Amino acid sequence: MLSCKEIARILSSNEELSLIKRTELRMHLLMCKHCSNYNKQLNLMKEAYKNLFKKKSTIEKEKVAKLENDIIKKHVNSSK
Repeated sequence: MLSCKEIARILSSNEELSLIKRTELRMHLLMCKHCSNYNKQLNLMKEAYKNLFKKKSTIEKEKVAKLENDIIKKHVNSSK
């Protein structure tokens, strides 16, 4: 059986697990509330970071589009 320390390392990494290791991981998470809570917290943080970066990249794209439009408008107005 995997220890809590090994579970924490596995959950924090993106390593590919064998069928046996995946089964051991699932069994441990079913039996150990601490590791199960840790897994839930990691998943919440991953989702929060994904959402944060999506929002930031959207804001940046909007700013770039606005700047482009402003430049185009100024260029068109100055050429008249």
